[in-house]
Amino acid sequence: MRVILIDDEALPIKHLKKLLINCEIRPIQVVGEFMNPLEALKNIATLQPDVVFLDIQMPALNGLELAEKIQAIQPDVEIVFITAYDRYAIDAFNVHAIDYMLKPVRKERLHKTMERLQTIIYSHQHITKNNSISLQLFGGVKVVLANGQIQAMKWRTAKAKEIFSYMVLNHEKTILRDTLLEMFWAGVDVNKAVNQLYTTISTIRHTLKKYNLEDIHISSPVFDSGYQLQLGNILIDVNEWMKQLKALPPLSIDTYKQHEQVVNAYEEHLLSDCDYIWVESEREYLKRLWLEHAIQLSKFYINEKKYTSAIAVVRKLQKLNVDEESHYFTLMKLYDVIGDASSVEQQYTLLKQTLKEQLTVEPDKEITGWFEQWQHRQAKLKS
Repeated sequence: MRVILIDDEALPIKHLKKLLINCEIRPIQVVGEFMNPLEALKNIATLQPDVVFLDIQMPALNGLELAEKIQAIQPDVEIVFITAYDRYAIDAFNVHAIDYMLKPVRKERLHKTMERLQTIIYSHQHITKNNSISLQLFGGVKVVLANGQIQAMKWRTAKAKEIFSYMVLNHEKTILRDTLLEMFWAGVDVNKAVNQLYTTISTIRHTLKKYNLEDIHISSPVFDSGYQLQLGNILIDVNEWMKQLKALPPLSIDTYKQHEQVVNAYEEHLLSDCDYIWVESEREYLKRLWLEHAIQLSKFYINEKKYTSAIAVVRKLQKLNVDEESHYFTLMKLYDVIGDASSVEQQYTLLKQTLKEQLTVEPDKEITGWFEQWQHRQAKLKS
């Protein structure tokens, strides 16, 4: 177990090092001792600690801020805060510290902490990383496992979920800290907002670790001024769908199956379970792209007299755009072509009900007129 000690006073470091050397938990290697937090930060990437014992009240850089910056460099690191004050306990656990100990550290108390750390670090080292894991944003933020199982991600706070979603959709871009503060903490005291941002970023990292998404890395390329999310080997369904869409050849009798696959891959709208204002434009853009291709495919099927396939596409259009009358009308006419009278009536009834509930209006006169003429024809056929 590789350990770093950070405290602006020499005696606490000396005392803690002695306790660690004599601790029954083995092996423990103290690979760094720092009285300057900024110097410690510079050496994190080189020393690669498993655990950082960290004082909270230090000049130059607060221990809570330092913990957030250390986690940005090495997300797997475990943080243990050691301080003379108990008033920081809640803040410490908000950045997902594994423990919080008061000075002077006692031997028995440290032993319990080291036992916990040994179990946690051992489990980290024996987790088989699965590069087949992907993220799903259509419908909501979910993890898709290699076996196809889908897990909705559970978040400690709604703010963490929203900021993670924003960062994923803007991956590889540097997002300024001030931009995040303005978007998500408008009107909040700046110092309080900054601390909450640190806590939120830490929560995101902790959640990614929980779902074995360590390949997703949040760094601070502009020191203390912004963040950048990098996906690593993790695939995002939105990105993959866009790649497939752009790679489609012109629609023809030889290629329609490829178009069908792309249309069917779009099952729900982007983050449809969230009402984030900032996502609306991107959601509408993707929705419009899908609508254009789905309508194009349905018209192709109709022209080729593949009515069953056309019905399947239009039903999906209807499902994702329940207020759009044209989809009901198209289905009514398609069911009429294949002689399914009950489905024609069902579609018209469903349209009336939907418009009444959603918009309190009646169907368009053209649709009503067509349906009445259809009923008249059906009555003649029965007589």
